[in-house]
Amino acid sequence: MVTQLGTDALDRGIPGLLRGASVVALVPATELRGWAAEMAWAIARAAAASGRRTVLVDCFVNAPTLQGMGGDSNDEGLVDAFEYGASLNRIVQQQPQADLYFIPAGTYSSDAEPLMQHPRWRRLSAGFRHEEALLLLYVAAEHLSGLAAEPDGIVVLAPQGLEVAATDAPALTEAVGRGMPLLAVVAETSGTEKTGTGDRGPGTDTPGTDTPGTDTPGTDTPGTDTPGTDLEAASGPRSSVPGPRLSKPFALRTEEPAGFAWGTWMTIVLLLAAVSGGAWWLIVRRQAAAAIEAQVIADSARVQAARNAEPVAPPRPAAESLPFAVQLAALPRLALAYALSDSLAAHAFPAIVAPVRLRRGTSYRVYAGPYASQARGDSALGALRGAGLLAPGAGSVENVPLSLALSTARSREAAFAERDRLRAAGVPVVILGQADGAFRLYAGAYAAGAQAKLLQDLLTPTGGAGTLSPRAGYVP
Repeated sequence: MVTQLGTDALDRGIPGLLRGASVVALVPATELRGWAAEMAWAIARAAAASGRRTVLVDCFVNAPTLQGMGGDSNDEGLVDAFEYGASLNRIVQQQPQADLYFIPAGTYSSDAEPLMQHPRWRRLSAGFRHEEALLLLYVAAEHLSGLAAEPDGIVVLAPQGLEVAATDAPALTEAVGRGMPLLAVVAETSGTEKTGTGDRGPGTDTPGTDTPGTDTPGTDTPGTDTPGTDLEAASGPRSSVPGPRLSKPFALRTEEPAGFAWGTWMTIVLLLAAVSGGAWWLIVRRQAAAAIEAQVIADSARVQAARNAEPVAPPRPAAESLPFAVQLAALPRLALAYALSDSLAAHAFPAIVAPVRLRRGTSYRVYAGPYASQARGDSALGALRGAGLLAPGAGSVENVPLSLALSTARSREAAFAERDRLRAAGVPVVILGQADGAFRLYAGAYAAGAQAKLLQDLLTPTGGAGTLSPRAGYVP
């Protein structure tokens, strides 16, 4: 039995319907794109109204529609985050309603399939499940088969009801047949029904007057299904696509586990205590006291041993030449380069930004690294692709051994403070630990000295000057 929700029942039906799910696909099964977009927003608002953090994502990257109904703009969005390394924290748009957020489609993409299969979906979905938040993906039915987000269920948006979704969306039927739970169908009204002689479409039912036998949220009665409420029945003689048999999602297990019930065990314990006349309880108390005393003695011995042991400083990584780096991108603005390097740092990859003056203007090359060998660079390149920070086939390991060696700090804190000062002045730097325990600031990564001219010009207003030399040290 599949729940069919009318537009008048979303506010009261959606919070309970989606309670057990963290990632849900909202799939339009209609040519009325404006109506489907309105329903997607209505579902998101109903979920957020229950106090659950909700993020609505427009996955129609080749024909976005959601931003005009709640988003501020479509300048940056999903494509920019997944394909170009933009920060999700920057592109997400907080809505006036509490607990509601929106991620637009962003930069136009003619082919949505690679984006839907992007491995970053798995990490994003895992984060929502961990936080018990709700990720709503407004996505086309044909992309369900390859969607890497692995939704917990589907909500179909079909103004004329479930039968239309079954007959007109074979990709949806195929996804449900593979085991993806169909949570509900949102129709124009909760009483919408298709008959053998004609359709009673949107606007023919009076809101709040459900047709007898039609499902409403939380009131499913066994054996009372009506035509149009089951995908298998609805596809009957009207469709050549057999509808899959569906079961109710998130069904509760009601059978009792094998073995003694808890009350039985408590009865046995109380009987033993009564029969022993208190002697049994006395033995247990003495044994427990002896065990506690032994544990206290052992703990005291461990504490004393720890106090007597001299502190041992953790071993310092070996300082070595670091000539290699993985080039990820060449960007036209420093702000974009900073955003990409911050994204790398958030995924535990060190980063270097190297400004270069070209004939057509300034380019900011972004590298991951540095690394001591080509082999380590190749390993980092594979890890970047595996983490979804680089598309397959993108990126390259470069031999760029030269940097401008700047100041040296005796403490990690002082080094990071100087790095932040230079960054604010428009000079990107990287910190490397040294063999003597100090920290050296380096700027840029170049194969030849002439490439560092722009960076030297940028350093002059900051009151600093660097010495072009091979990088050496370790990443702290």
